Amino acid sequence: MAAIGGVLVGAAGCSRRDPTVTGRPSAVPSVTTAAAVVDPAPYASLAAGLAAAVRGGAAGADRLGSFRDRAATAFDSQATVLAAGATGSAPGGSLSDAAGSAAARFLAAPARGVIAARLASAGAYAAAVGSLAGATAPRTPVDAASADTISALGDAEAMTALLEQLHAAVFATEAAVAQLSGEDAQWAKALLTGHLATRDGLAAELGRRSVRVPVAAVAYDIGRPTDTTSAVALLARVEAAVLPDACHLVRAATGETVRTLGASALEDATVAVARAGGALPVWPGWA
Repeated sequence: MAAIGGVLVGAAGCSRRDPTVTGRPSAVPSVTTAAAVVDPAPYASLAAGLAAAVRGGAAGADRLGSFRDRAATAFDSQATVLAAGATGSAPGGSLSDAAGSAAARFLAAPARGVIAARLASAGAYAAAVGSLAGATAPRTPVDAASADTISALGDAEAMTALLEQLHAAVFATEAAVAQLSGEDAQWAKALLTGHLATRDGLAAELGRRSVRVPVAAVAYDIGRPTDTTSAVALLARVEAAVLPDACHLVRAATGETVRTLGASALEDATVAVARAGGALPVWPGWA
């Protein structure tokens, strides 16, 4: 039975993470593209604008409840890290739409390296806030710490690690969905669809490079959910484990295809953590 989080262990007790698959594969080299020069200032203004929207009472901001002040402070913090002194005006429309639009811009930024991880993380956080603002009765995420740095991995190593986590996450989400209804079932099913697409994309990319593609274990030691409360708690825990591997992949990516796969997983997991009332850091994945 495989455990969730860290190195996954197969039913027979052997390590599922192959220690020989690290860095670049030798059979098919990574497609490396030059790092895009991305000015963080416009993105800092986006975050500052979202802070203003939350504080200014944009439609849906009241749905954040006790999380509202924390969200505004988080957006301010993100803006300062991206470009000190940045300012921004509150966008028009609902907070759900404004945050969703900002998230799309963050997540599509064609950056590389550390700045790519910063922008994708900020985009994932914005997507989470937008999802909460559009919910009928959202749960309140709890605080979680963010690290100041993020480690550098080879992109094949990072893809392998994320794929292993997604195998476990898919297994857990399928179990959780069976216990959910209404809006909870909707976002959980969207999460499952997103994870399946990312999983397939990672497997295809690793296969293209002739790198060993890790297969899913027969089962994972998740503790089977029996009701809504246990199903939501399971998703909060499992998706929190996905965040670091997704962000590491964004950091490691040398091309847009791989960066986008990491960013998609980071967004999906962050939204799920927020909707489940889990531990949501200011910089999701920076751990």
